[in-house]
Amino acid sequence: MEANIVVIGGGGSGLTAGLTAAEKGVKDIVVLEKRGIIGGNTALATGLFACESHIQDREKIIADKDELFKKAMDWSHWSRINPRILRAFLNKSGDTIRWLEGLGLEFSVIAFFANQNPRVEHVPKGKGAKLIEVLADQCRKAGVKIYTKCAGTKILLNENNQVCGVKAKYENGNMEITTRVVIIATGGFSGNTDLLRKLCPLYYENMPLRGLPLTGDGITIAADVGAAIEEFATLLKEGPRVDKNNWPLGGLERQPFTLWVNKRGERFIDESIGEHPFESVNLILSQPDRVCFSLLDEAIKEKFKTRKPDLDTALQKEKKRNRVMISHSWEEIAAWIGTDPKLLAFTVEQYNASCDRGYDFLFAKARRFLHPLRIPPFYAIRGLPYLLDTLGGIKVNERMEVINTRGQPIPGLYAAGVITSGWESETYCSDLSGSAFGYAINSGRIAGENAAVFTQ
Repeated sequence: MEANIVVIGGGGSGLTAGLTAAEKGVKDIVVLEKRGIIGGNTALATGLFACESHIQDREKIIADKDELFKKAMDWSHWSRINPRILRAFLNKSGDTIRWLEGLGLEFSVIAFFANQNPRVEHVPKGKGAKLIEVLADQCRKAGVKIYTKCAGTKILLNENNQVCGVKAKYENGNMEITTRVVIIATGGFSGNTDLLRKLCPLYYENMPLRGLPLTGDGITIAADVGAAIEEFATLLKEGPRVDKNNWPLGGLERQPFTLWVNKRGERFIDESIGEHPFESVNLILSQPDRVCFSLLDEAIKEKFKTRKPDLDTALQKEKKRNRVMISHSWEEIAAWIGTDPKLLAFTVEQYNASCDRGYDFLFAKARRFLHPLRIPPFYAIRGLPYLLDTLGGIKVNERMEVINTRGQPIPGLYAAGVITSGWESETYCSDLSGSAFGYAINSGRIAGENAAVFTQ
């Protein structure tokens, strides 16, 4: 086969890159998707980050890209982020919402966590699954050829170390595509334990996974042609969570009114950080067995029940699954947790005293969240941290050109989406919620635009 551009990976960034290049006038674009279906983790996503979008302007939401740039850089302590890449992402993000609306998508702007200001997460009607459907439809209309169950396995370079082709493997054999441009958009590597052990210090064996178990093929094929691979990648993780697939308790385990303890029965955190699940998981990972227990009483449960009327039924179901304990006795709850009942009783008494006083002398939790646990029955919810995806790997510049080990772009080779490094720090920045989804789409547009220029 021959093609002007070959995109390896048919997720959000890959489809966006292919469509963008087609809109710039490039013909003969091929997208190779290893799985039987397109979409990747983007199809499971909710909302994408954007600032200074026309929707925010219409709703009088001030989402200044300069302030958000500073906030993200300060969050990272100017470490592990390439400010040029972050700036290119933010600059593009508002226009990307306009572009997606032009394709037929409708958006609402939400706050990912309570009191988030400004609201930056743009949720398409139908979420990520609908966005993928629209992108794929538009790709086909633009003449972009999409092949599923077809994995790119090797990038070919000529004597000048420029891209000249791709080898691929499909159900019935192998093929070679002659091309001058390749865009790697294979997604993360949360299904590749070797890469997780090598690049992600916080990973532990059998860490529960919510996203797709993608294998990060793009890192291997990029490294084979001399691409620089960062020595560190970020785990996109959240916690605590009862179930990796849904919200059976409506997120009760994260509520700031609850009391969190570890397996020793000790309080270890200001529970209001549960509204920022990407940060709270860091401390949970340092607790015994990497688990926490959210404690509450009947009064707190009834308060939350206004948001989830079927909460009693859900709690009983989770009790049968041994993910919740309901009892009139803290001793019985201590036995279920596996801790000393005297220590747990002391923790609850100490916490109740702080609530009575209206001041949390241990962790300075906000007064409005201090509710004593005195009215039985009492509840304990086991919460675990979950791995969503990985962020990082291939080194790129702000044009999404892949950089080699000598610090130079490899002519004709681009990469986009979470497989690339330089846009996120060690901990996902909640203030820029929707960044992984947003970066996938925006970096795909940037890669597609620059790849189109290269072909011409």
